[in-house]
Amino acid sequence: MPTTLKFCRSKADVRPAEALQRNHARKPGSWRGVALLLGLFVAVTCLYRPAASQDLGSTNHRSLVDASQYPWSAIGRINIAGIRSRSHCTGALIGFRVVVTAAHCLYRTDIKQWAEPNAVHFVAGYQRGEYEAHSLASELIISPGFDPDKWAHPDNYPNDWAVVVLAQPIGLKVGYLGLLAMSGPQLRSFKEQDRKFALTGYPRDRAHAISIDETCTIEAFFNGLDLISHNCRIVNGDSGAPISLIFNGGLAVVAVNSASGIDTNRGKTNTAVPIRAFSKQILRAIRETETAPGFADGPVRAGRLPATAQ
Repeated sequence: MPTTLKFCRSKADVRPAEALQRNHARKPGSWRGVALLLGLFVAVTCLYRPAASQDLGSTNHRSLVDASQYPWSAIGRINIAGIRSRSHCTGALIGFRVVVTAAHCLYRTDIKQWAEPNAVHFVAGYQRGEYEAHSLASELIISPGFDPDKWAHPDNYPNDWAVVVLAQPIGLKVGYLGLLAMSGPQLRSFKEQDRKFALTGYPRDRAHAISIDETCTIEAFFNGLDLISHNCRIVNGDSGAPISLIFNGGLAVVAVNSASGIDTNRGKTNTAVPIRAFSKQILRAIRETETAPGFADGPVRAGRLPATAQ
């Protein structure tokens, strides 16, 4: 494994957003496609291909979407203002008060300490200075295996995950995304079928407008199946961005984006941590913040529309 990488959080400039309308007229919990999707996976052998060019500095290939509309409203910026620094990453609501992101997003390099929960802001549906909802964090659940002082160490890559528990249940207002913790055979089948997934985030060059790339694929796996190599073109600010399947007018999160430009003996690649790697922590957080979480095996859970759309 390599010893150099770029983590994707950034200060950024402004780009105007464009609206991309989608049909969201579905009832919460109506994603029959979850079960259908699981039934389509067939276990196969993993083959490796070098990833596409990384960290290009521009995301002009992406589509700008309307952050005020679900499911984009359930994705937001994680903002942390330090003493001498200000940074942002991307996070996604997967419950009324639960957000998934990358662990390194929550580390304050200016003071070399983890951020305090009350210094972590999640701004949902952010777009050109406006937003749909905001909440401070009340708890940060950070991978115990992640060492912020050794970001480039290979052992860190599979541990670059975090769960942010919010103080306010803003998922009621903006909705939350579905959750799909793929098993090893399902991930392998997904790769072999060359199935596409979407990465949605707030990259450096469009830090004030959410954008989506729907053409990403899995390239390989590291540490068994603990880490995904993918070819989505990403830049600073995309750390923690949800890697998702698109179906039935919503998104189902299968992984969180971690790092870009990792050197391997077969070229550079990007990495993402699959949801199944920290599903226990996710389940605990949701069960402690919701009275009826409604999980299936996997875990699998349908997304939820904003309260105003139900």
